[in-house]
Amino acid sequence: MTKLPDNPELLKLYRNGFSDKEIAVQFDVTVQDVNMRLQQMGIKRAPFRTTAKEILEAAWPSIETRRGEFIHLNRARDLYAFLHRQLRDPALTKNQRTAAERFERLIKEHNAVLDLQPGMPGGPWVLLPREPSDGRMVIRWPEGRELPAEELRAALDLPDED
Repeated sequence: MTKLPDNPELLKLYRNGFSDKEIAVQFDVTVQDVNMRLQQMGIKRAPFRTTAKEILEAAWPSIETRRGEFIHLNRARDLYAFLHRQLRDPALTKNQRTAAERFERLIKEHNAVLDLQPGMPGGPWVLLPREPSDGRMVIRWPEGRELPAEELRAALDLPDED
């Protein structure tokens, strides 16, 4: 087995978007070896996953909407990737960046928002025409639900045009 590179080099690979698996293959080590070293270096990735989940839980509580049953579907995965990108997750992989870009392009091209509508035709993840009340958000925020704190809510906004 080959040894992992020194911490600065490993950190560079991680920040350049290589996944634990991609790094493991490159250095002929296990994914767990990579993960353990990154953890020892103080790299914590779960906060971004937790934050993205909290944002969507505030919109569509799993207990009411069964959102968890639909997270494996492409639109949900692309939405999660978009949120991770907006939250500036340094562990975003190349595939996740591509998914985030695909999701943003879909929303812009259709001038739409994403909504969760389990049990509805075309559901559970449905594109709806954007309304003025949607602002720059990429999802339709359910009426009567409290919006998350500003910095978390901002993760739902389309980026400004360059």
